[in-house]
Amino acid sequence: MEQDYFSIFTYIALWSLALLVLSKLCKIGSTTSVIVATYTFFAVLAYLLMDNPYFQPNYQGLTIAPFIYLFLFIIVSILPIIKYDTTKPRTLIGPSFESIKYFLYIYILVSLVVLPQSFTNIQEGISRLMSSSEAGAEMYAETHDMEATYHSPIFGAFSAFHNCFFETFVFLTFLMYCSSKISKWYFVVLSTIILFELLAPIAAGLRTMTIMKVFTILAAVTFFFPFWAKNIKRFFVTVGGIVIVITMIPFLVLTISRFGDRDAGAGGEIIRYAGEAPLNFNIYCYGTELTREGDRTCNMFKRWLGYSNVPEDVNETRIVHSAMELGDEAFSTHVGDFVLDFGVVTPFIALSILTLIFIFATHTNKQKVYSHQLFLLYIVTCITLQGSMYLFYYSFKENYTLVSFLIAYIFLIAVENISKPICFNRQ
Repeated sequence: MEQDYFSIFTYIALWSLALLVLSKLCKIGSTTSVIVATYTFFAVLAYLLMDNPYFQPNYQGLTIAPFIYLFLFIIVSILPIIKYDTTKPRTLIGPSFESIKYFLYIYILVSLVVLPQSFTNIQEGISRLMSSSEAGAEMYAETHDMEATYHSPIFGAFSAFHNCFFETFVFLTFLMYCSSKISKWYFVVLSTIILFELLAPIAAGLRTMTIMKVFTILAAVTFFFPFWAKNIKRFFVTVGGIVIVITMIPFLVLTISRFGDRDAGAGGEIIRYAGEAPLNFNIYCYGTELTREGDRTCNMFKRWLGYSNVPEDVNETRIVHSAMELGDEAFSTHVGDFVLDFGVVTPFIALSILTLIFIFATHTNKQKVYSHQLFLLYIVTCITLQGSMYLFYYSFKENYTLVSFLIAYIFLIAVENISKPICFNRQ
């Protein structure tokens, strides 16, 4: 047990020191400080989980090396963001809003097709949560037993577009907020779509999807908030506060409904839910002899490249790789997902190469940053924040979302070159 405590305290100390140094270097409230503070917070929750008598037997045998690897992996991955925050460009150069509006109009129209069904589900789900103490567990079981079905291929295509481009929608929406002339009606419409995205998973008995979307929004806020006018900042804080309240009430009710009758209680289950990832990485991921050979993180890419015997979905992947000590029903951070797929060495080499590419691609000149450069940093932030307590969010069919990132990146470069650029200064 002494080794366990020494290892977890070392991990907390690493993140605490990083938070102290980087908050001073990049300033409190910067994207870097938010990422490091998030990992520090989850490191503390990992300690509380390990120290909980109900869960302690599950987390024995911790060592220092896996925590050091995990820490270094994250720090290396956010080097482009650290460079951006230390450079602190004064001016954001984006495309004309007319070109951005075309995408947002399309997304809104698609949402009008997809969201009515979501609205009905949200109504029914929230009503069940508020009226029955067992509704959360029932809804969760129903959701996992139910296969996704669509009324038509067109609806399925619209739903896929809606899901794959959500992160891009949030990025472009917050870029639109940089204009002090944006109408409050437009602001409310865009914010309503985001609110629906937060509530829909809760109404289905799920929490993780909502948390992932919260991390997506947080990533966008950290980049764009400094460029918003004061009136937009005030309006956003007001609307954001309302959205938080509307989301948190059913979220807490869902948590109590699903876990209130457990021995550890709802509070203990929350700690387990949020704090297990680094512990699972330490015990089960680092040094594992078996790998999934990319069947989870690169599932669709392997299909496109013609690999044979690629598992069809999550359940088949779990069956094929059932010999592994840790399944993907348990969280192990996005780093753990890659390590379980490819081992310890390959992900770190790939990360180092990608980091150098991203540093080069996001190099700022004369205190100016372009929206397509900011988009790359935003993607890195989304993956890093979402992976802090979960897994690699863009696995299996979400590989399509990675393709949507490439499409959005090319779109931004194109419209920046063919339209009159607009400049926004830090406020």
